[in-house]
Amino acid sequence: MTEPRPQSTTPDARDVILESALTLFARLGFDGSTMRLIAQEAKVSPGLIHHHFKDKESLWSKVGECITEDFLAAIEPITRQPVTARTVPDMVGSYLQYWKTHPAALRFQLWRVLGAQEAERRARSERLNQLFVPVFAQAQKAGFVRADIPAGQAMITTGALIHYWLHSQLEVADAIAAGGGAMPDEAAFLDYVLSLVAPR
Repeated sequence: MTEPRPQSTTPDARDVILESALTLFARLGFDGSTMRLIAQEAKVSPGLIHHHFKDKESLWSKVGECITEDFLAAIEPITRQPVTARTVPDMVGSYLQYWKTHPAALRFQLWRVLGAQEAERRARSERLNQLFVPVFAQAQKAGFVRADIPAGQAMITTGALIHYWLHSQLEVADAIAAGGGAMPDEAAFLDYVLSLVAPR
């Protein structure tokens, strides 16, 4: 399975609902998805969804929570190690690989930043910032990341470019070609991204 499997101790129907909700939310966003459509996708009754989830907002929040937990399980171990010259490159590479191999989660993330469920977005943002910004700050102190910008800005620079690379391949390729360049492979792109936050 290429998408995070929602973890639950409740019956399998709950996981089926969460996977179906992820599919619909990724395709249609929060506003475009209805509980009836999610029920059809999950092949369950709307009543069963309401048995497990109070409303669409709580279902959206739970899908987002499942994605966040799966993402953290993939990336967080790197943050627990002492910071070395490889920490930021490894973390950024793992970040790219996670979103590349979880396309529905990536699309859900895009809908998130378009404004759906601000409270859920803010809670996730605070949690991730508390985890990753200190790693960039430690890397700055150790001389592995440029220190003339805030640590959070260095983190956002890498994350934003990776997201754009993944969801806008057509635009990236066209822009590079318009300037007479050739589309870089993934490794060359990552090298470029890391060069933007490398010490000067």
